[in-house]
Amino acid sequence: MRILSIALIGRQNQPLFIKSYGRPTATVEEDLKWHFVAHTSLDVFEEREASNFRQNDHYAGLLQVMDDYAVYGYQTSTRVKIVLVLALTEETVKDNDIKTIFKAIHNAYVAYLSNPFNESCGEGPDFVAPPIHSKKFEDKLKNIAMAQGAELQRT
Repeated sequence: MRILSIALIGRQNQPLFIKSYGRPTATVEEDLKWHFVAHTSLDVFEEREASNFRQNDHYAGLLQVMDDYAVYGYQTSTRVKIVLVLALTEETVKDNDIKTIFKAIHNAYVAYLSNPFNESCGEGPDFVAPPIHSKKFEDKLKNIAMAQGAELQRT
């Protein structure tokens, strides 16, 4: 199982964090591809939310499959969506493995939010969180991706 991209989308559907882990020398076009994939998956989140699909479970499951990748989703209790893009391979992907990855990403996000010096916490339902610019958070997600076999150069 190889992670190609991880995206966090805020409750107002704004991108908080989108990172490509497919190749160390990713082009701008490849990065834009993952932005597009993350935002097209929002439609599936909205459809499932409207139909009250698995309301008690944060794991949204498989959202979409393309030729060479599969997109999985997870929604936190604060309606932040986490989108995980995996390369399609011959090996079987188990839901428990995907849930473990999502929980690790969610824990990294909670740790980021727990920092009193970041600007992501605001008041009111209309607050739009700014994008995440944290080296520590990015490193945690990079470690999660590397643990799953992403082809990254160690920096």
